[in-house]
Amino acid sequence: MGNIADLIENKEKRVLCLGNEAIARGAIEAGVQVFAAYPGTPSSEISGALIAAAAELDFYAEWSTNEKVAMEIAYAASITGIRSMTALKHVGLNVAADAFYSFMYMGCKGGFVTVVGDDPHCFSSQNEQDSRWLGVSANFIILEPSSPQEAKDFVKHAFDISEKFEAPILLRSTTRISHARADVQYYEYESGFKEGDLEKTTRFKCLPAIARANHPKLLEKMERVKEWIHESGFSVVEDDNEAEYGIITSGISYSYVKDALKSLKKTIPILKLGMVSPLDEKSILEFAQNKKNIIFIEEVDPYLEDRISALFIQNSLYPRIHGKCNGITKRYHELNSRIVAEGLIKAFGGELLSLSEIQKAVEETKDFTPFRPPLFCAGCQHRAAFYELSKVVRKRDGIFSSDIGCYSLDPWVTDTIVCMGASIGMANGFARVIKDKPIFALIGDSTFFHTGLPALANAVYHKANFNLLILDNRMTAMTGFQPNPTEDIPIEDVVKGLGVNYIVEFDPYDFENGKKTIEDALEHEGPTVIIMRKICANEWWRRTRRKGEKIEVFHTDSEVCIACGTCIVQYQCPAISWSLDTNSKDKNYTVIDPAMCTGCSVCSQICPTGAISKVE
Repeated sequence: MGNIADLIENKEKRVLCLGNEAIARGAIEAGVQVFAAYPGTPSSEISGALIAAAAELDFYAEWSTNEKVAMEIAYAASITGIRSMTALKHVGLNVAADAFYSFMYMGCKGGFVTVVGDDPHCFSSQNEQDSRWLGVSANFIILEPSSPQEAKDFVKHAFDISEKFEAPILLRSTTRISHARADVQYYEYESGFKEGDLEKTTRFKCLPAIARANHPKLLEKMERVKEWIHESGFSVVEDDNEAEYGIITSGISYSYVKDALKSLKKTIPILKLGMVSPLDEKSILEFAQNKKNIIFIEEVDPYLEDRISALFIQNSLYPRIHGKCNGITKRYHELNSRIVAEGLIKAFGGELLSLSEIQKAVEETKDFTPFRPPLFCAGCQHRAAFYELSKVVRKRDGIFSSDIGCYSLDPWVTDTIVCMGASIGMANGFARVIKDKPIFALIGDSTFFHTGLPALANAVYHKANFNLLILDNRMTAMTGFQPNPTEDIPIEDVVKGLGVNYIVEFDPYDFENGKKTIEDALEHEGPTVIIMRKICANEWWRRTRRKGEKIEVFHTDSEVCIACGTCIVQYQCPAISWSLDTNSKDKNYTVIDPAMCTGCSVCSQICPTGAISKVE
């Protein structure tokens, strides 16, 4: 995260900041009073920035246990007349969907904004879900900024629109907006906490009879928004003329279009939609009236293409459509300026005149840059835990259901990874149909509190025979070391309260004891719970360095090392590499980088010749 002083300074100035920090500043300038979120890339920095600013600016912000809880906290504040916000990633919107759908039926009083970070190309996610579909299905008003500056400005507009129509707003960002850095204009704002008050009414009771009455009211409200949007300024036409081609786009795709047209030395009329639900039908029809060809540029799904194509047919307009339908862009992965330029060439001809210097460098390195899959950090306690598990699971041919977190990087034993909390839920299912193999579910401490509790309660209630392994590294590490309830609510107490009778705990750095603990648990009828507890190695390393304490590292004795590969090929610690003995050109041995070593000692425990020891 950037400089918190810049984020909260109350004066007009321009600041180079991350897109997510711009979104946070927009919320501050809009007067947000309550903010709640669960960490999820690419949205996490919004939450980190607002939580860091909350105490200084006297508003409430928290890391919640999951996205549904966070959304309910923010919504509760909004119906008391307080401006509130939540932020989540696209799959987090699925977790909150139960509440998300009902909120639109009831509306809000204070502005209520949900920022969703979509992740085209699956940089840090298990799918490329396009949240626009979920938003339009729930009748949410959806804004889609095309730059960090618009992201900040759109947040402020979102609160105003929310209060104007008493409707929750969905602001859709993507990885390239959230994680881009740009020069953003900041403005002055008012701060100070305000208390809300809940009006006694049936409006906020989403019971069947009330919901039936609210649904037509919601649709009428969306029609009013549709009429208003034409005059709102969210639809922008550029370079409009009598040309037979026109481009309709939104969000980050607009930026790619501008770069692509520049590289093609073309001027084509563009309609940029800032609000993508409801659609600004009047502006769209006016733009397309004299066009023979309409090109749609958007990432992942043909959301605009499908809905606007239907709008054309309804209004007897029949331009030729170019987009996902005829393959000028694909229905998967993210776009870039080069891909868009090539797509535009397919639509109206021409040639790509030249590559930028950056694009040339990328092209030149493609052939010799090796594929590097992500892996556990040096000293990671998850690597130790999985290595111990591999020795047990492989021997017994066990079934292993894993979850979402750093431990998703396991290279040894995982059979399934679906979504947060699914490891325990799926182990419940495996236990019903597989009787001759041990079944393991593995989940992190944050994910356990997020969505693991209901599935474990189900396992206890139905006596499902499997082994639950909880990796407690004392934080939500993968998304940036955010806190979670683990420090204040002991997992073993929660598990015992749910009715689990067999609960053990061990330090994953204690290799032999770890293997024995897992094997012992298999002798008991499940569900059993094994808690592998060790603070995240990266966080421990940072804390130790801040205190000025010395970290005891390990080294390899080249005379004893037999180059068996146990520490490098099998254990895969990135702090260990091969070296060549200067005295003998054909003798390899391992070398441990002291700058990366955390002193976990696992390599010394698994070395078959005892070649690795602590530096004296």
